[in-house]
Amino acid sequence: MSPLPNIAVAGATGNLGTHIINALLSPTFRPKFGEIIVLSRSATSDAAKALIERGVKVVEIDVQNVDNVSDALKGTDVFVDAIVSNPDTTAASSNFIKAAAKSGVKLYIPSDFGFDYQRIDFQHPLWEGKRAIREEAINAGLRVARLSVSSFLEDLFNAPLGFDIVNSTITVVGSADNRFSFTSKVDIGFSVASVIALWIKDPSAVPHTVLVASDTLTYENVQEILSKAYGRQFSLVTEDPNVVKKNALAQLPKPGDNFWATIFLYFRLLHANGVGDHSVNHNELINPGEKYWKWKKIADYIEDTKST
Repeated sequence: MSPLPNIAVAGATGNLGTHIINALLSPTFRPKFGEIIVLSRSATSDAAKALIERGVKVVEIDVQNVDNVSDALKGTDVFVDAIVSNPDTTAASSNFIKAAAKSGVKLYIPSDFGFDYQRIDFQHPLWEGKRAIREEAINAGLRVARLSVSSFLEDLFNAPLGFDIVNSTITVVGSADNRFSFTSKVDIGFSVASVIALWIKDPSAVPHTVLVASDTLTYENVQEILSKAYGRQFSLVTEDPNVVKKNALAQLPKPGDNFWATIFLYFRLLHANGVGDHSVNHNELINPGEKYWKWKKIADYIEDTKST
C-alpha cells in the first residue's frame, strides 16, 4: 500500500455520493488520501467538470464492461460504491465487484447504507439484494467494510414514516419509548472518509460492519422536541406491532416488484422491533470525541428545516 492510497467512488454525483466526495475532499480528510477518482458514465458532463475543477480525476466507464471498469480501477486501493442500491442496480454493483477484484482493490465499501439486514427476520428484495452483493464481494476475495446507518435523517419527518407535521401527529408502531436511530447524509459522508482513514492506519481496526448514528432517541423524545420547535403539542398514536407486522408480511414484494411505494412500512416495522436502534455503535471508533466533525442531532435538524 502506498503512503497515500488512491480512492475511487462510483455514484459520486448522486443523492449520497455528493456527501461522500465532499468529505473525502474536506480539509480534515483530503491530506490522508492520494488520488480521488470518480467513475462516471460521462467525463464531460457539467457535474464531471465541476469535480475536475475540485481536483478530482473523472474516468468515463462502461459499467457493463468489466474489463473497462477494471482498467479504470488499476492503482486504486479503496473503492466506494455509492450508486443507489436496489434490484435495478444489482448488476452494476456486481460488475463493480468483479472489476475491483480483478484490479487489486484492497478495500471495498458497498452501497449498503441503511438498516443492518443481518438483524432483519424477514426477506425483502431491498435487503436481500444488499446481502447478495456483500456475499459476492467476500467470495471474490475483497475486504469489505459496510456502513449500517439505520435510516437517513433527511427522510425522517414525513407522513409515511409516521411523522405528520401538518397535523401534529406521530404514529408509533409499538411503544413510544422505543429507541430508534437516524444518520444524516453529511455524517454518512464523513463516516465513509473516516473509515477509510482508519483502515489506512490499521486495517484490523475496521469492523466488517460499521454501525453509526447521528442521533438516537425515543418517540417520546421526538414528540417533546417537535412540540417545542413548532410551539404546539404533538400527539402520539400507537399501533399494535403484531398487526402491523402481519400486514407488512402479507404484502412483501417479490423479486422484480416495485417496492418503493411501501418501503416506509418496513422501515417503521424495523424501528419497532429494535433493528433501527444503533445506540450501541462505532461512533467513537471513527470520530472519537467528535474530533473530526460534529454529529447532526435531530433537534438541530428540526430547527434548521422546520416550516410553520
